Amino acid sequence: MTKILGLLLFTILMMNSAMAKVYDHTEGNKLTLLEDPAASAEYKMELIRNAKHHINILTFFWDNSTIPERMAIELSKANARGVEVRILTTFVPTLSTDVMGVGRKNLKAESDATFAYVSLTPGAKFSLTHNLHEKVFIVDGEKAIIGGRNISDSSLRGKDMEVQMEGPVVNQVQDHYKKMFDFVTGLKIKSSCVREDIIDECIAKFKKTMFSLEDKKYFPDQKIYEDGVDARIISHEALIHQYKRGMNKQQRLLQEDDILDTVIKFDFKKLRAYNYFIIPTARWRSFLEKNLAAGNSIDMITNSLESAKFSSNWGYIYSIPDVIDLMKKGLEVYQWQRNQKLNYVHEKVLIFDDEHVIIGSHNFGTGSTGVSDEIVVEVKSRAIAARLTEVFDAEKMDPKITQKATLESLGAEESKYSRMIKYIRTKALSSFLFEIY
Repeated sequence: MTKILGLLLFTILMMNSAMAKVYDHTEGNKLTLLEDPAASAEYKMELIRNAKHHINILTFFWDNSTIPERMAIELSKANARGVEVRILTTFVPTLSTDVMGVGRKNLKAESDATFAYVSLTPGAKFSLTHNLHEKVFIVDGEKAIIGGRNISDSSLRGKDMEVQMEGPVVNQVQDHYKKMFDFVTGLKIKSSCVREDIIDECIAKFKKTMFSLEDKKYFPDQKIYEDGVDARIISHEALIHQYKRGMNKQQRLLQEDDILDTVIKFDFKKLRAYNYFIIPTARWRSFLEKNLAAGNSIDMITNSLESAKFSSNWGYIYSIPDVIDLMKKGLEVYQWQRNQKLNYVHEKVLIFDDEHVIIGSHNFGTGSTGVSDEIVVEVKSRAIAARLTEVFDAEKMDPKITQKATLESLGAEESKYSRMIKYIRTKALSSFLFEIY
């Protein structure tokens, strides 16, 4: 009977987590761009030191480099003074060796306050992998940071962007965090709480880490900024979709993706975009081609072969035919040069005309739609759009930072790597790379 109750709890968690929605626009938000990676890391340390009630972190990975180890020390100190700490991540080499957060090195619980480290084990019968790819950092339900940076020293070397939010939109970020935390906790209950002699204790251990939608400490009445901006969160919950429905590769690429499906409805004359690798889904490709055919301008800053070597040259080489095809249809591509402080492009930002902006974790590639949970903020702000445009155009025009791709240069690369392109675009490898990028 106890085991049945445990499985029932898991079912309830799964049902609650699967209640997806597109969030409403909110007004009166204060948004701050966090452009410098080192300054952003130090700012997060300061937020942890000043936290009063809780800290909720979601990251694709958390490795054992210097920034994560320093942050682990600060989180342990915060917990020692009674601050609740929750960390949700995909299972890759991390600072923790267990499920709930005792961990090795400096991350450990120091008080009776909640301290949870919950990792999603990758891989399911439906796909080669699945990822919590969001990057979320919430303190006291008052400030939320999202963007493209993971908890790692590697974030210091990539061109990326984060944005801090204050105001009503923060509760939307917290709502998404709770949804995913409860969902992964449900998976842990199902896989871990199976022995009859410990099932009650096991379930209680996991339930202790959860928090309530009704609790104002997690979802406070937010300050409305008179000169604030319109913003809302859009999320893509590929993980929930996979577990709820079971999908083959084709179904995963065609599944609902609230981020992608919202963006492809935007009207614009000028789009500036950062893209890790240009490996588009059919819907994203159609959106780009339709707008290029209509005479709308699209500029993209993406990785070059050299900058991609810092992250993955396989992804870049795989993308070459797609880039050439889109360039023939009018796409302007500017490739990041590696000979600078920021070695590669990891930024996920879209700037539509003079006011409309998307900032978040979505790469607008096959991997983000097919297997990765993602989160972005949609912003309507002339000031933010103007700053991002200023940076984009400066990078586009500086040959030390980017160089404009030509059909001749891309054609030469395609010819040089023709055998490799053919090899990695075989059915088996293509499926694997589609789910990574």
